[in-house]
Amino acid sequence: MSSPTPSEPVLQTPAASPPAPAATAVPSGHVALKEYLALKPAADRRALLQQVAIYLALYHVVERLIHGNVKLTSVYVDEHGTAHLPKGSTTVPITTLPRAPASPQERLPMTTATDVYAFAWLVFHELARNPSMMRMIASGVKPNRPAPGTLPAQRGLSDRIWAILLRCWDISPVARPSITEVIHAFDLPLSTGHLPPPPPYEARAAGGGGQTGTPVGTAAAPEEGATTGTGSASEETETVMSVYDIRESVDRERDARSESAESSPETGVAMPTQTANTSP
Repeated sequence: MSSPTPSEPVLQTPAASPPAPAATAVPSGHVALKEYLALKPAADRRALLQQVAIYLALYHVVERLIHGNVKLTSVYVDEHGTAHLPKGSTTVPITTLPRAPASPQERLPMTTATDVYAFAWLVFHELARNPSMMRMIASGVKPNRPAPGTLPAQRGLSDRIWAILLRCWDISPVARPSITEVIHAFDLPLSTGHLPPPPPYEARAAGGGGQTGTPVGTAAAPEEGATTGTGSASEETETVMSVYDIRESVDRERDARSESAESSPETGVAMPTQTANTSP
């Protein structure tokens, strides 16, 4: 069962938009997320979904693209257990900012907020998968979070993630959070005890912030010379670093755009900075 289609109006790309980027081929060795979870039902869904959000942030912030088809069948997992969100035929350049509809009947253009809305549906489908609650949310009702101790909670649906999902489903695109804010909702809370040395992402001189501790969406990196069931320690570390490189690039580009917006007035077509979806 694929994730439900968001209940937003059918969105169209402006005719004057630049040509859409070519779809990225799915590398060999990758399996669909649905198949991966069927083979590994105990997989860390929270981590996998955060990795999807990181790829989405790469498109929004660094490559200035709208993915346009964020759903279960668009996500693949590699041999190291890392989730990927390849570009598709619906991926188009960002040409307009999210805004509120002038009327309930208005057909808004596709924006980054469309991707955020769809991502929240993907998260709910994989962590909760409650058909009755899905229908309530699609109709505009915001139900209570599934209780602690239930299957959704065991899969990683925390209060913090639930709160960000409710914001992602706001009927007004401009009220939804940026994907960079969504990423942080999936970070594990910091331990109050002894913290291990920071991973290479936080240790680098350049780049944005992040959380100290286990790398996002992965288990702790194996010790030098150790092996796992899927590959060597060096291969595992390389895969982890690729996710961190993406997040670092996103943070760096976001900060640069924020500084540029503060130092000079915008001219021409305004592009969202993704620090917050609050621009008109």
